[in-house]
Formats: sequence, C-alpha cells, structure tokens
Amino acid sequence: MIRSTVLSLALATAALQASVAFAQTPAPPAPYTPPAAAAPEAPAASPAPAAPADAPAAGPDEAAKSLETLAVEIEDVQVVAPWTEGQRSGVWRTVMMQVKGKDEVYRFFIQQLERTGAGQTILGTTEIKEIQTINGAVVGYRADEPTEGETNGLTLFFDIVPRDGEIAETYELHFTKDAPYVFGPATN
Repeated sequence: MIRSTVLSLALATAALQASVAFAQTPAPPAPYTPPAAAAPEAPAASPAPAAPADAPAAGPDEAAKSLETLAVEIEDVQVVAPWTEGQRSGVWRTVMMQVKGKDEVYRFFIQQLERTGAGQTILGTTEIKEIQTINGAVVGYRADEPTEGETNGLTLFFDIVPRDGEIAETYELHFTKDAPYVFGPATN
C-alpha cells in the first residue's frame, strides 16, 4: 500500500514537472499589415455588368462593398426560421430599422428567401406596420419553434420596453405567406 502511494506521488510529481517544463508563453500575434496596393490598371472600355442578386459574392472585397451600402438605419438582420413548400425551400429573414427624426420609429420587415442554385432570391417582403406605433423600444425578438407540419409560417415574440416603464412587455406575431398576419400583446 505504501509502495503504491509513493509510486503514485512520484508519477504525479514527474508529470507536473514535465508540464511546467513544456509550458511556454505564446508569442503575441503579429500586427495587422494591410495588403500592398496593386498597380493601377488601364481603364476598361466599358464597365462590367452587375452580378445578379442571387449570385454569390466574388470575395471579401465584394462582401465589404455590400456592407458599406447597407443603410445605417438597419440595426438588426436575422435568419429566424426555415420554410418549405413542396420542393421549394428557404429561410425567413427579419430586418429591424430605427429611423431617427422627431420621434425614433422602429420599422420591422419579414422577408421570404428561396434557395436557388448557389444563391438565394427574395420572394417577398412584408412590413409589420404595427411596430411603428409601439410606444417603446424593441429590445429583442425571437422565433418560436414551428409546429410539426407548419413549414410555411412564422411566429415571433418581441420584448418591448414601454417609454414610461421599466419592465418589458411581450408581443407576438403570427405570419403566414399570402395571408393577413396577427400582431399584438402575447396571450400566454
């Protein structure tokens, strides 16, 4: 018994010493160096045609250009749920904007995107106009899990803090393509 305890302590001590001997402080990361500027090219005879909306971005520069053209009022973009309809499929995307002015107004849109080849196509955009009339701030929203078999609708829950209150109130949105949506205080 004593022999096995001493052996265990010796092995543990050796392992600890080995781990300390191999421990090293990692080198700091290298500072960012921007890529060298390319030599100017001769002007082209005519500009290249714009890529179709459903074509994938050509590279990091194209992605950066896309982001730079995004409206500054857009505060949030989320893919919130998938949808299917027969052989077609895609995702529901939401866009939240905060328009500054005399009164700050939130605007909320739902877009249905369809997967097409290597890209996606916007099938439709719907504004949830009641969001503009909310007397408060939308501090968050989330999608509810779709009910089995309900693959072409969407339920969202919004957390809204009233301008004169401190406790968030929950609102719900039931959205189905090509049907009137329902928006109001949550019922549960």
